[in-house]
Amino acid sequence: VSAFTMTDIDAMGMRDLMHEAIRIATSGTQGFHVSYSPTATEFAGWAAGSGGLTVRETHQAMEAIALSGGLLSMDVSGLTADLEPRIGTDAVNFVMSAFGKRIL
Repeated sequence: VSAFTMTDIDAMGMRDLMHEAIRIATSGTQGFHVSYSPTATEFAGWAAGSGGLTVRETHQAMEAIALSGGLLSMDVSGLTADLEPRIGTDAVNFVMSAFGKRIL
């Protein structure tokens, strides 16, 4: 099992880290599953945690997933009625990025 930390993201950058993660996940496999929760992303003005991925980093990760062609399945958890509506909207946009939508 391989794992990457926020320190790894800071040191490698999201682009290089995702290339390495995808290389590992697709080595000897038919592809990979992605699990996403909005608690992984630091939304502006949302005090749910500290030090999470930025919205931009989250999109970058999801776009790398799409470009890899290795995504077999994906789940989204942690979307609850008490979240701000824009967080749900952003989560939908992240999923669309994982399936190939690009931000212009």
